[in-house]
Amino acid sequence: MIKEVIFIFLITEIFLFDCFGQTNRSYIPVTINSPFFNQNDEIQVGAKINNYGLNCNIAGQLNSNILIVGLQYNTGQFGFDPLNFNDYYEQGEATHLIQSKPSEMLYCEIGFGYNYEHKKQKLSLLTGIGQQFINLNTRLFVQFDWGNESRLINAGVSLRGNYTIVANKNLITLEPVVQGKVKIWNFRIVNQFGYSIAIRKNEDYMKPILTIGLEYIIGNSAHNKLNKT
Repeated sequence: MIKEVIFIFLITEIFLFDCFGQTNRSYIPVTINSPFFNQNDEIQVGAKINNYGLNCNIAGQLNSNILIVGLQYNTGQFGFDPLNFNDYYEQGEATHLIQSKPSEMLYCEIGFGYNYEHKKQKLSLLTGIGQQFINLNTRLFVQFDWGNESRLINAGVSLRGNYTIVANKNLITLEPVVQGKVKIWNFRIVNQFGYSIAIRKNEDYMKPILTIGLEYIIGNSAHNKLNKT
């Protein structure tokens, strides 16, 4: 069933991308939703900030099938820049296809995937589509997540590949991310750090992405209580 769903979803993505994928504006990185599910069916709701704006996301798992939905809004004047990324990227930014400083943007994405978790090892593969409604841009993405879990911490890495068209040029970006989640009851304190890397001839540069946030787990505790009884 999951293979048929992914196939239908990819066909829909290609159709949508062909309809409104062209743009002359920049690609803007967003927070990567890397849910790191247990074997239990559950829903994760989160809110995060990165050096571009505010991100809200939801992720759900049913029988190892995963659905993720994300929404990010940038005012264009967001002040979260603890590592002074904006000061570092002061020169030559107008020629880059990936935006480095905050720019006004409203973005929504949806993705499907599958959880291959084995014991404490977390392994998942997702594919999806994202659309910027302000500063128009459409992207297709494939995401691989790998991690491990202890009693207090979830930690791992994600790698997302994006395909988009910017300034009438085909652009592929690779976005590796290191992530840690501190577990407090049903809450997760999330920290991510990674880069958006342009994979294109004469466009080989990186843009940093720093994210912090909070997630809440729905359904996990109830499931565990049922198992204990």
